[in-house]
Amino acid sequence: MTRAVTLALTRMRPPNRPVAALIFAGPTGSGKTHVARSLAQVMLGDEGSVMYVNCQQVSQADDHLQNLYEQLVAGYWRVSARRPLFRFPFVILVFEEVDKAPAEIREDLAAGIERGGLHAKGFFFPLNDTLIIMTTTLTKKQTDQLVGRTIGFFTDGESDPQAKEPHLLALEEMDRIVGARLVGRSDEIILFERLTPQHLELLLDRKLAYVERCLASSGIGFTVDQSARSFLLNSGMEDLAHGVRQINRAVKNLVEFPLADLMLSGRVVPATVVHVVHEPPRSFMNFRIMVPLVLPANMPMATPLGLCRESV
Repeated sequence: MTRAVTLALTRMRPPNRPVAALIFAGPTGSGKTHVARSLAQVMLGDEGSVMYVNCQQVSQADDHLQNLYEQLVAGYWRVSARRPLFRFPFVILVFEEVDKAPAEIREDLAAGIERGGLHAKGFFFPLNDTLIIMTTTLTKKQTDQLVGRTIGFFTDGESDPQAKEPHLLALEEMDRIVGARLVGRSDEIILFERLTPQHLELLLDRKLAYVERCLASSGIGFTVDQSARSFLLNSGMEDLAHGVRQINRAVKNLVEFPLADLMLSGRVVPATVVHVVHEPPRSFMNFRIMVPLVLPANMPMATPLGLCRESV
């Protein structure tokens, strides 16, 4: 992905071609859409500036091309409305579950990548300043076959043709899933591995760091005990196939929502510190609200409601 984006940003590409056309293939919850949003945040400064086309919705519509047109137009105006006075250097367009799109739509998309625009029923949607990401979901077996092998590294006694075999297998599998023509028009195929406990731990740290930043902007401290971290991590490890969603759901239901409720009720106010712990066998968190003895300079003192209770 870095190689494709670098070449695109230096204009080392035909002017009528998209910025890049990438295929993200991997199991559910492996972070394909998250990478697209992160790329938008890094390159465009706004992770919400991503256009989406739900290919399953396109396949279920009576008129496939009309539904595709409606999704493209709606996505364009949604992204334009976010920063009306700023023109993005390029647009990130994600075709979700492109393997579920009708065959004629995939053929039209392949032709659109080649000529720099989509034609359908009298409308033309330009793709020359568009970074196209096409996601496809792999089963556990497919993931193990394609990602579970060593790609790009050589073992002792391994020859060059042997090292290329996994790439050929990946191309053959992608040809079968999304079609040979669309694969041929793509710049890169990026395979996502199944999540491991280490991946989930890193994701959890990032989610909690985000909560900490949000509270810090309101002058509220935030710490998480190891017991609470372990409980949240175990919630995500119950189903590694959907680990990202499990972690997001656990943090939202067990941390973010209780904190928001405490803030709205007046129990957590600026200059307080919230310490989160978990006490087995409970299925919820314990939020301990602490007031520092010495307040920061120019910080007004506020008395939390219900401060007589050590924990909430």
